[in-house]
Amino acid sequence: MPEKRILLVEDDEDVGELLAVALADAGYQVDVATTAAESWARLAAQGYSLVIADWRLPDGDGSVIADGAADLGAQTFIMSGYLPELPNDRREGHRCIPKPIRLDAFIAAVEGAIGAPTTQG
Repeated sequence: MPEKRILLVEDDEDVGELLAVALADAGYQVDVATTAAESWARLAAQGYSLVIADWRLPDGDGSVIADGAADLGAQTFIMSGYLPELPNDRREGHRCIPKPIRLDAFIAAVEGAIGAPTTQG
């Protein structure tokens, strides 16, 4: 598993691009999926240090993706603008991040979960 590789699952392409660029600028390797189906395919093909899943996806539940990623050994975040509606049993074992989030707080949360990226040289 590549060190500090992140799967970002976000169906809003603009939000996904913004978060992916912020993560890449911070030195992380990032793959983006916009659907649950794409997320499962990426998880089957690649190991991840961290999976950040939007809760409400057009074709599924991001908390189920987070559960699957945790079973594979990844740290997991569930993000949503609707966190108060997320049932407590779907939160278990995952860090929850409310949207919108400041980019500095987002990067700090990622670093807190998996550490800072290592420099290559």
